[in-house]
Amino acid sequence: MSKRLTQAIPKVMGVIAVAMALFQVLTAGFGTLATMEQRCVHVGFALVLIYLYAASRREKPDAAWVVDILCALVAAAVAVYVYFNWYDMAVRIMFPKAADLVVGGALIVLVIDATRRRVGWTLPIITVLFLAYALFGHVLPGQLGHRAYGWRQVVASLTMNTEGVYGTVVGVSATYIFLFVLFGTLLEYSGAAKFFVDLATGALGRRRGGAAIAAAVASGVFGMVSGSAAANVVTTGSVTIPLMKKTGYEDDFAGAVEASASTGGQIMPPIMGAAAFIIAETLGPPYIQVTLAAFIPAVLYYGAIIFMIVLHAKRMHIQGLPKEQCPKVWPVLKNGFYLAFPLLLLIFFMVFMGWSPLKSGFWAIMASITVSFLRRETWLTPRRLFEAFEKGAMASLSVAVICAISGIVIGTLSLTSLGLKFSSILVSLAGGNMVVLLVLAAVAGIILGMGMSTTSVYIVLAVLLAPALTKMGVDPLAAHLFVFYYGCLSAITPPVATASFAAAALTGSHPFKLGFQAWKLSLSGYIIPFMFIFNQELLFQGSPLGIVKALLTAVIGIYALSCSIEGYMRKPLHWALRALLFAAALLLIDSGLWTDLAGLAIVAGMYLLGRGKKSA
Repeated sequence: MSKRLTQAIPKVMGVIAVAMALFQVLTAGFGTLATMEQRCVHVGFALVLIYLYAASRREKPDAAWVVDILCALVAAAVAVYVYFNWYDMAVRIMFPKAADLVVGGALIVLVIDATRRRVGWTLPIITVLFLAYALFGHVLPGQLGHRAYGWRQVVASLTMNTEGVYGTVVGVSATYIFLFVLFGTLLEYSGAAKFFVDLATGALGRRRGGAAIAAAVASGVFGMVSGSAAANVVTTGSVTIPLMKKTGYEDDFAGAVEASASTGGQIMPPIMGAAAFIIAETLGPPYIQVTLAAFIPAVLYYGAIIFMIVLHAKRMHIQGLPKEQCPKVWPVLKNGFYLAFPLLLLIFFMVFMGWSPLKSGFWAIMASITVSFLRRETWLTPRRLFEAFEKGAMASLSVAVICAISGIVIGTLSLTSLGLKFSSILVSLAGGNMVVLLVLAAVAGIILGMGMSTTSVYIVLAVLLAPALTKMGVDPLAAHLFVFYYGCLSAITPPVATASFAAAALTGSHPFKLGFQAWKLSLSGYIIPFMFIFNQELLFQGSPLGIVKALLTAVIGIYALSCSIEGYMRKPLHWALRALLFAAALLLIDSGLWTDLAGLAIVAGMYLLGRGKKSA
C-alpha cells in the first residue's frame, strides 16, 4: 500500500503540472480571469506542486511525507477559498473575519516554506525579517521606527488584496513569465536550443577563439528566455564547455565563459529573463522602450566577453576547432531553420507589431508546437508535449513562489514606508555625491542579489535601491536598469556565485577559482552601468549622432579595459601599460569631450605603437 502511494504521487503531480500549463496558456490566449482569480489559482498550483514534488522525493510515506501532502491540501484549500471569496475579502479588509485571517496566515507560512524548499534560505530569512519589522518596528528609535501594527492588520494587508502575496509581481508571473518559461521549454524539446548551438559553432567555431565565441552567443540567445543564469549554464553548458575544452581552453576559462554568457542572457532584450515585463509594469513606460534602452548595454556586455575571449586565445595561442568538428552552416540552416521561427515571430510581434507580451507569448507557443511537425525528428507528439508542459510548469515554480514571497516584502515595505526611509539613508550616506551613491547601490545590489534569481533580484532592488538614485536626479529607467544589472551580476560575483558554481559542476573545477575567473571575464560588465548613468545616449536617449558617438567611445572603452585585464594588446603588456589602459577605460566612462579625447589618444597610441613588453 505504501509503495503504491509513493508511486502515485509523481503521476498525480504530472497531471496537475500539465493542468497548470493548460490553464496558463488558455487564459493567455482567450482572456485572463479577474485579477485575484488568476493570481490565486497560479499561486495555488505552484504551492501544491512544490509540496507534491517534496513528497515524491520521499522513499516511503513517513511523517514528513504526511506533512508534505497536508501542506499541498491546505494550499489547494487556500486557493479555492480566495477564488470564491476574493471580492468580499477586499471589501472587509479593515475588519477581516476569523476565516480570512486563518487562510491568510496559512498562505504566508506556506509561501515562505515553499520558497525555502525551492530556492534556499536567503529570501525566506529576508522575508521573516521584514515581517518582524512590520510587527515590532514601532519600538525602533528615530527614522527606522513606524506606527504600531497588529498581526491582524499585517496578515490582512498582505493576503486580502493585490498589495501583498497577490500583488503586481505575482500578476506578472501568472501571465507573462509562465508563458516564457514554457516557451523556453518548448524550444528545448523541439531541438531549437541545439540548433542555435550548432549554428553558432558552425559559423564561428573554426576562428581563433571561435568555440568560446559560439558558446557566448548561443548561451546569450537561450539565456534571455530561460530566466535563470544557473539553469542556462546547465542547459547549454553541457554542449558548449566540451567544445571549448577541445580547442585548448582551460577548464576554468571554459566554465567562466559559459557562466558569464549565461548571466548576460538575463540582461539581453527582448525578454531579459522576464524582467523586462516587470520593469515595464513597475515604471509604466511601454515595453518596447524598456527593451530598446537595455539593448546597447547588453551588446556592450557581450562585446566585452568576446574581446576577452579573443585576447585570451591570442595570448595562449589557442586555435579554432578542427574543420571536421564544426557543423556546416548550410546543412544546419537547411535542416533546422524553421526551429528559429517561433523566436523570430515572438520578437516580431512584440517589437514591430507592438503586441503585448501575453499575446505574443501565446502565439509563439502555438508556433513552436506547429513548426515542430515540419520534420519527423522534431515532432512534439502528445507524449512529448505532455512532458514539455509538465517540465515547463515545474520550471516555473521557483519564479512563482519568489514572486509571491517578494509580494510579502513589498507589502511590508509599503505598509511601513521602509523603502522610502532606506533610500533616504543611502542618499544621506552618499553625502550628495552621485559617484559614492552609485558605488553604494552597486555593492548593495550585488550583496542583496547573491543567491537570488533574476526576478527576485529586480523586485527587491527596485524597491530598496532604485528610489535612492531617482532622488539624486537619475532617470527612473536608468536607475532601475542600474540596480538590475548589479543584481544579475551577483550570479558570477564571489563568494555566492550561483552561475559559476553550476559551471564548476560541469567542468570539475574548484567553484571559487572558476568564480574568480568569471568575475574577471565579466569585469567590464561592472563598469557598463556607470557608463549609461553618465551617458544616457547608451540607453537610446538623445540624438542619433550622440548615440553613435556614445556607442563608439563605449566600445573602445571596454576594449581598453579588456586589454588591461587580459594583459594583451597585439603583444603581452607590462603592468604599467595595463594600468594606463585601465585609466583610459575609466576616462571613456564620462561623456565629456576632453575625457573622451584623452582616453582615445591613450588607446590609439598604444595600439599603433604595439610595443608592449612581456609581463614579468
